[in-house]
Amino acid sequence: MSPLVELLAITRTELLRTLRNARVLILLLLFATSTALVGLIVGLLTRGLDAQGPEAAEAASAGILGFLVGDDGGAFQRLSELPLLVPLVFRVTLFFLPLYVALLGYDQLSAELSTGSVRYWAVRSRRGSILGGKFAAQAVVLGVLLGVVLAGLFVAGAFLRPGTEPVLLASAAARFWVGGATFAFAYLALTALSSAVTSGPGASLLLNVGALVAFWLLEVVGGRAALVHRMGGPASWTEGLRWLSPSAYASGILASSAAFATSAVAYGVFGAVFLSCAWAVFRARDI
Repeated sequence: MSPLVELLAITRTELLRTLRNARVLILLLLFATSTALVGLIVGLLTRGLDAQGPEAAEAASAGILGFLVGDDGGAFQRLSELPLLVPLVFRVTLFFLPLYVALLGYDQLSAELSTGSVRYWAVRSRRGSILGGKFAAQAVVLGVLLGVVLAGLFVAGAFLRPGTEPVLLASAAARFWVGGATFAFAYLALTALSSAVTSGPGASLLLNVGALVAFWLLEVVGGRAALVHRMGGPASWTEGLRWLSPSAYASGILASSAAFATSAVAYGVFGAVFLSCAWAVFRARDI
């Protein structure tokens, strides 16, 4: 059997099994509820700004968008055409998305490694096909979940600003989905690596969450050093640590095309490295 046929067969089987799992519905509800809660808080804040007058609301919105995109004039202009709720909630959602990814796929391989059932796949299929098929099935489910949540977010944004052009909302939603999907790709690959390294779902989840915390600390330490340097302080070698964390490139998802492409390439590289390591570990394991 060719590798492509193996990959498609495993992807189909895993996709059906994942969709039958109640965890997908629970994660969708959790993802949507947390996004709605953040949207509610942001909506209350923006309503309070609107009550202070149009000039104050416009100045506050400009300050928030400036914080999100920095001095990127093109991105600022593009995002200012959307309700403030949409880019702000999306940016907050990206902070929690890696945890949802971990909860979705922490047992990609570790569950079957712990029971030994993975050997039935290994007898008939290449290990690369097993890893790739499981990863592809998780990626499809994650892409659908992300699309559903983004659809709800943009529908809410359309109600907040009724005059917004549908074409503008559709193009922004597509761009946000592509950005979110590339972002999630890197973290789903990290989840696959955690699952391949460990021999049980619990250990896989702990390792995955630990890796997320470690990457977050790298970004915090490097970002703080860079901020001190920008404010006139001394330069430090720790500034570069933030670029070792995938989340350091999240701001580019909302930015102009060049920064967006840079972030997409960065997440592609992270994902490729994590998947390659997962394949190497899984290939060498005695199952």
